[in-house]
Amino acid sequence: MSPRPSPDLPSGGHASGTDPRSWGDIFTTTIDAVPIECIRPNDTDRPVWCLYSPRCCQPEDYLGTLQARDTDRLWHVQNTGERHASFAQAARALRRLPT
Repeated sequence: MSPRPSPDLPSGGHASGTDPRSWGDIFTTTIDAVPIECIRPNDTDRPVWCLYSPRCCQPEDYLGTLQARDTDRLWHVQNTGERHASFAQAARALRRLPT
C-alpha cells in the first residue's frame, strides 16, 4: 500500500481524480475567488507545481512552488518548508509571502 498526498482537487482545474499524481501538467484553479495557474516543471513527473497569476508566467508573477509528498501526505511550500493539509491552504501561504 502506497501512501497518498492529501486528496483535495483544485476547483476548475484540469485534473482527474483526487490524487495529485494524476493532475495535469498545466491547469488553472480558483482559491478564494482568485485564479491561480499551476504548471508542473518539465523535468519532473512528481506532484510538484509552480504557481503563477493566470496567463502571466513571467518571473515577477511567480508565487512559489508546492509539492505533495507521499511521506507525510501534506503539501509543502518549497521556499519556506511550511506544510499544509490542503493545496488551497498551501496556495494561501504563498500569497502571504513577501515578494
